[in-house]
Amino acid sequence: MAIGLSFTALTLCAEYRLVSRWVKAEDWAALSDVVPGMEKALWFLTIASIFLNIIPILQEHFKK
Repeated sequence: MAIGLSFTALTLCAEYRLVSRWVKAEDWAALSDVVPGMEKALWFLTIASIFLNIIPILQEHFKK
């Protein structure tokens, strides 16, 4: 579970770094093309990661 959440955090940091580079380079076309879709994908994948990491906890809870 910790590895899954770690990968999620690292992915978010990498995407933030990419956007930061585009802002520094003033590449507004790249920002306007990629960021709106990327935002939705990152929210979805982060929420999916949280739910996937909660499943083992719930399974253990309901076994008792």
